[in-house]
Amino acid sequence: MTVRQPADDDEFQKAMIAIVTGLGKSIGEVIEQITGEAPTDEQVEAVRNRLHMAKEDGVQLDIAEIMASLNTMADEWA
Repeated sequence: MTVRQPADDDEFQKAMIAIVTGLGKSIGEVIEQITGEAPTDEQVEAVRNRLHMAKEDGVQLDIAEIMASLNTMADEWA
């Protein structure tokens, strides 16, 4: 699953309507949907930080790829 900034005002408005009407999801919910497991606070914070960096750089972000990278790193450090 990739995420990016809205491309234009129309996309931004649609996203805001989804959030206001309760269709938006938290970062933790998205991670759980991708991995099938509830994320730790550290995982949510790591993804949140990467989202902020991607926003600043104007690039898409693959959350599944980030989670795989975090899991690989955790396995190597264990």
